[in-house]
Amino acid sequence: MKVLQVLLQLQELEMGPRAGSPETRREAEALRREVPVPILGHYDRLVSRGKKAVAYVRHGVCTGCRMQLPSGLYAKLLRDDDVCVCDNCARYLVVAPETPSPTAAESAPATRAPKSAPRQRSTAARKKTVAVSA
Repeated sequence: MKVLQVLLQLQELEMGPRAGSPETRREAEALRREVPVPILGHYDRLVSRGKKAVAYVRHGVCTGCRMQLPSGLYAKLLRDDDVCVCDNCARYLVVAPETPSPTAAESAPATRAPKSAPRQRSTAARKKTVAVSA
Protein backbone atom coordinates (compact mmCIF):
# COMPACT_ATOMS: atom_id res chain seq x y z
CA MET A 1 0.00 0.00 0.00
CA LYS A 2 1.08 3.52 -0.67
CA VAL A 3 0.52 4.56 2.96
CA LEU A 4 3.03 2.01 4.19
CA GLN A 5 5.63 3.14 1.68
CA VAL A 6 5.15 6.72 2.88
CA LEU A 7 5.54 5.55 6.50
CA LEU A 8 8.72 3.70 5.57
CA GLN A 9 10.15 6.84 3.95
CA LEU A 10 9.13 8.88 7.00
CA GLN A 11 10.84 6.41 9.32
CA GLU A 12 14.04 6.53 7.25
CA LEU A 13 14.01 10.33 7.41
CA GLU A 14 13.27 10.60 11.13
CA MET A 15 15.66 7.86 12.24
CA GLY A 16 18.32 8.28 9.59
CA PRO A 17 21.70 9.98 9.82
CA ARG A 18 20.33 13.43 8.86
CA ALA A 19 17.38 13.29 11.23
CA GLY A 20 17.90 16.72 12.83
CA SER A 21 18.46 18.84 9.73
CA PRO A 22 15.81 21.45 8.78
CA GLU A 23 15.59 20.04 5.26
CA THR A 24 14.73 16.60 6.63
CA ARG A 25 12.08 18.07 8.92
CA ARG A 26 10.38 19.77 5.96
CA GLU A 27 10.36 16.51 3.99
CA ALA A 28 9.01 14.64 7.02
CA GLU A 29 6.19 17.16 7.49
CA ALA A 30 5.22 16.81 3.84
CA LEU A 31 5.11 13.02 4.21
CA ARG A 32 3.10 13.26 7.45
CA ARG A 33 0.34 15.14 5.61
CA GLU A 34 -0.15 12.13 3.30
CA VAL A 35 -0.79 9.63 6.13
CA PRO A 36 -4.25 9.24 7.76
CA VAL A 37 -4.44 10.50 11.37
CA PRO A 38 -5.12 7.12 13.11
CA ILE A 39 -2.19 5.45 11.36
CA LEU A 40 0.07 8.40 12.11
CA GLY A 41 -0.99 8.31 15.77
CA HIS A 42 0.02 4.64 16.08
CA TYR A 43 3.28 5.40 14.26
CA ASP A 44 4.08 8.27 16.66
CA ARG A 45 3.25 6.12 19.69
CA LEU A 46 5.77 3.47 18.62
CA VAL A 47 8.45 6.04 17.75
CA SER A 48 8.01 7.80 21.11
CA ARG A 49 8.87 4.47 22.79
CA GLY A 50 12.11 4.31 20.82
CA LYS A 51 10.93 1.62 18.40
CA LYS A 52 10.91 1.56 14.66
CA ALA A 53 7.27 1.68 13.64
CA VAL A 54 7.59 -0.14 10.31
CA ALA A 55 9.20 -3.57 9.93
CA TYR A 56 9.96 -5.66 6.89
CA VAL A 57 8.64 -9.21 6.55
CA ARG A 58 11.04 -11.78 5.15
CA HIS A 59 9.99 -15.39 4.61
CA GLY A 60 6.91 -14.88 6.79
CA VAL A 61 8.92 -13.49 9.73
CA CYS A 62 8.62 -9.98 11.18
CA THR A 63 12.09 -8.42 11.25
CA GLY A 64 11.09 -6.21 14.17
CA CYS A 65 10.48 -9.00 16.69
CA ARG A 66 11.70 -12.08 14.75
CA MET A 67 8.38 -13.89 15.20
CA GLN A 68 6.71 -16.04 12.55
CA LEU A 69 3.50 -14.43 11.27
CA PRO A 70 0.26 -16.42 11.12
CA SER A 71 -0.28 -17.73 7.60
CA GLY A 72 -3.53 -15.77 7.17
CA LEU A 73 -1.86 -12.48 8.08
CA TYR A 74 1.06 -13.24 5.77
CA ALA A 75 -1.32 -14.01 2.89
CA LYS A 76 -3.20 -10.77 3.56
CA LEU A 77 0.11 -8.92 3.54
CA LEU A 78 1.11 -10.47 0.22
CA ARG A 79 -2.21 -9.37 -1.34
CA ASP A 80 -1.29 -5.79 -0.35
CA ASP A 81 -4.88 -4.65 0.02
CA ASP A 82 -4.85 -3.58 3.68
CA VAL A 83 -2.56 -2.14 6.36
CA CYS A 84 -1.23 -5.01 8.49
CA VAL A 85 0.20 -4.85 12.01
CA CYS A 86 2.35 -7.51 13.69
CA ASP A 87 0.37 -9.30 16.41
CA ASN A 88 3.47 -9.52 18.60
CA CYS A 89 5.26 -6.15 18.39
CA ALA A 90 2.49 -3.95 16.88
CA ARG A 91 4.73 -2.63 14.08
CA TYR A 92 3.33 -1.92 10.63
CA LEU A 93 4.40 -4.64 8.21
CA VAL A 94 5.82 -4.28 4.71
CA VAL A 95 6.92 -7.20 2.54
CA ALA A 96 10.66 -6.95 1.98
CA PRO A 97 11.79 -6.66 -1.62
CA GLU A 98 13.25 -9.96 -2.80
CA THR A 99 16.96 -9.86 -3.47
CA PRO A 100 18.43 -12.86 -5.27
CA SER A 101 21.34 -14.42 -3.48
CA PRO A 102 24.58 -14.17 -5.51
CA THR A 103 25.52 -17.80 -4.91
CA ALA A 104 22.19 -19.13 -6.16
CA ALA A 105 22.35 -17.09 -9.35
CA GLU A 106 25.89 -18.20 -10.19
CA SER A 107 25.69 -21.88 -9.37
CA ALA A 108 24.11 -24.40 -11.68
CA PRO A 109 21.31 -26.58 -10.36
CA ALA A 110 22.67 -29.56 -8.50
CA THR A 111 21.97 -32.98 -9.94
CA ARG A 112 21.30 -35.89 -7.67
CA ALA A 113 23.11 -39.17 -7.94
CA PRO A 114 20.86 -42.07 -8.92
CA LYS A 115 19.58 -44.08 -6.00
CA SER A 116 21.14 -47.44 -5.46
CA ALA A 117 19.18 -50.56 -4.64
CA PRO A 118 18.43 -51.11 -0.94
CA ARG A 119 21.00 -53.17 0.94
CA GLN A 120 20.14 -56.71 1.80
CA ARG A 121 20.59 -57.77 5.40
CA SER A 122 22.86 -60.66 6.12
CA THR A 123 21.32 -63.92 7.30
CA ALA A 124 22.97 -63.50 10.70
CA ALA A 125 21.25 -60.12 11.20
CA ARG A 126 17.91 -61.59 10.15
CA LYS A 127 18.28 -64.47 12.63
CA LYS A 128 19.02 -62.00 15.48
CA THR A 129 15.92 -59.97 14.62
CA VAL A 130 13.75 -63.09 14.61
CA ALA A 131 15.23 -64.30 17.93
CA VAL A 132 14.69 -60.94 19.66
CA SER A 133 11.09 -60.60 18.49
CA ALA A 134 10.14 -64.14 19.49
